[in-house]
Amino acid sequence: MAGVHRRRGRLSKEGRRLLGGAALLAVFAPVTAYTLNAAIAHVQSCGTEVELKVAAAPEIAAVLDEFIAAGGGAPSRGSDVCADITVEAVAGNAVQDSGADVWIPETGLWRNLPGPDGTAPADQWEVLQDSTASSAVGVALPEGESTDQILPDETVVALQDPHRHAASLMWIIIFGVDEYTPEGGDGPPVMSAPEVAAHNSAADDGAGGTTLQAPAGAAQVAQFEYPMLARTGLGPDEREAAQNLLRSYSSAQYGELLAEHGLTPGIPQPAPSSTEVVEAALRSWDER
Repeated sequence: MAGVHRRRGRLSKEGRRLLGGAALLAVFAPVTAYTLNAAIAHVQSCGTEVELKVAAAPEIAAVLDEFIAAGGGAPSRGSDVCADITVEAVAGNAVQDSGADVWIPETGLWRNLPGPDGTAPADQWEVLQDSTASSAVGVALPEGESTDQILPDETVVALQDPHRHAASLMWIIIFGVDEYTPEGGDGPPVMSAPEVAAHNSAADDGAGGTTLQAPAGAAQVAQFEYPMLARTGLGPDEREAAQNLLRSYSSAQYGELLAEHGLTPGIPQPAPSSTEVVEAALRSWDER
């Protein structure tokens, strides 16, 4: 694809960090210590039963629905807390209205997104695991178009409102905002792999539009990491239920379900961008 060329600048520190995280995606693989069935076999009885409400990004919510229905989240060795786990698909900027005990957004950036009152969800959510799955984020080129020669920071792309769209927010943190990053522009969109899959599915169902390919190669600039967060002040039994769910992710079945839904295993993650970095990115967008 012919890009619009401009002088390449140095990536920000945040940009280099996110791009470095993307490189880990190609080399990291989980080590499975035990299967889900083995974990369930250790359970002798349920000493405590609790309800656990999970709010999750739609693509990981679909995985969890199947996983929990098949026994995911059962008490592991040494735990007698059994949970009735319900999963709700929730957009990253709408979790406060969900009443959830556990939150699994696309990215930890949502945790540091400042609210209207100036406070960030980080005040209400603590990290249990920094990554439970991953998916590519970058330029979604038309199907069949080569990614070999694309230079993401020298190509006009179409962004969405980063207050509501995590992939666009990641792009701004890495590359900044200028005339080459219009909202809803004519260039290829910035998307995650699950967004591309949803777009293509809608196109196949008659919605129309160009079939896209998930970001890969030079077109991939970062990844969603799906952190697992617990509400601050969560009771000890609910916290143990959340830990049981987290422990069961090491089963082969969880990895198989991720693959079926177009996701990949969790990857080691550096600390997410701070509230100050997120605020600066949003301010640059609002003032463009």
